[in-house]
Amino acid sequence: MKKFYVLIFFIGLLVCFSAMAQDSIPITSQVNNPMWGTKKLMITGGAEAVFVSDSSQQGFRNIKFHLAPLVRLGEKLFLISEIEIETKDGVADFGLEQVHLNYAILPDLTVYAGRFLPKFGHYRGMMGEGYLNRFPTDPVGFGDGGIGPLVETGLGIVGGLQMGYSKLNYDFYISNGPHLIANDANMAGNFEYESFLNNNRDMAFGGRVGLLPFANSSLELGLSTLQKTKTGDIHTIYNNVGASWMAYDLSYYHYLTSLKSTVRVYGEYKTMNVDQARYPFDSTVAFKSNKSSAWYVQGSLRPTTFDLQFLNNIEFALRYSKFTTPANAPWGNALINSAGNSIHQWAYGINYWLAWDCLIKFSYQRQSFDGNQFISQVIYRF
Repeated sequence: MKKFYVLIFFIGLLVCFSAMAQDSIPITSQVNNPMWGTKKLMITGGAEAVFVSDSSQQGFRNIKFHLAPLVRLGEKLFLISEIEIETKDGVADFGLEQVHLNYAILPDLTVYAGRFLPKFGHYRGMMGEGYLNRFPTDPVGFGDGGIGPLVETGLGIVGGLQMGYSKLNYDFYISNGPHLIANDANMAGNFEYESFLNNNRDMAFGGRVGLLPFANSSLELGLSTLQKTKTGDIHTIYNNVGASWMAYDLSYYHYLTSLKSTVRVYGEYKTMNVDQARYPFDSTVAFKSNKSSAWYVQGSLRPTTFDLQFLNNIEFALRYSKFTTPANAPWGNALINSAGNSIHQWAYGINYWLAWDCLIKFSYQRQSFDGNQFISQVIYRF
């Protein structure tokens, strides 16, 4: 709870600073200003379909459709939301991806509250969306069953600072946090990340800081953390099991004249460290060290200034990812074979842009689980 009060106090100071730094707006000016209190609605969204072919299956898998209503409630107040329908598990599943209010205290400082995409790490909250991801799949350890939240519910602040030629962005928040899974023999020691409600009286604290050292902002270096001292259900022996997550990321985006192409390079390394606990199953579930790690590095190249338009619409991509779980972890053994307690994947991609808002991906994946796969995906945004 101390972290909660510290963040609230910090936000209060920023609000007071904003009030002192800006001239007050007379009531008469508010009434006469046609923009005061007006509401505006914009609806964006998209659709996507995935085709998978490997040694055991062939056919269309996940069909997804989502809407993202964006509402301007006032000059400084905004609502961001997203709802999604997908068929990943063989049936139509309806989900609330995010809904949060945002209030702009200053041009470079915003407070937000609600259900939001994760702020921990770079991939899930920024590059994991299908339209931005250059592959039809997530890196191993970065999707469902991996390390870190896919969505969070809480309160936070986001902003940035100009430091000479360099820039610094930051995002700090409190949230309900991950829930330790203790009573499932197949998932003991892992976490439920998408619950709407908290399972105890402890809140999680997290944040990310990103540094853009160059004047053209082509390179960003990021550091993220997520901490929760109590992850288990209240009134159980697992209530005081704590956990910490760390992530380090890099992104580079630049046009190279020598190649007449735009180059993108992304990478992230993240870890999860959980306090030792014995779960109510057989002895193999009592890990001596409940530590996990996942990392990936990815590069893509898109010709953009060649005379042949067809070539300018093609993008080539390459990715390697690795996921390491604790020894004897049942939720890791579900994927990991006899080679050890880690899995890895090579992904090769060729993408074609039909338009700026429509993309077709072709990917071949060599991996140490489930066999090699050919996966294609088409995505349209509006």
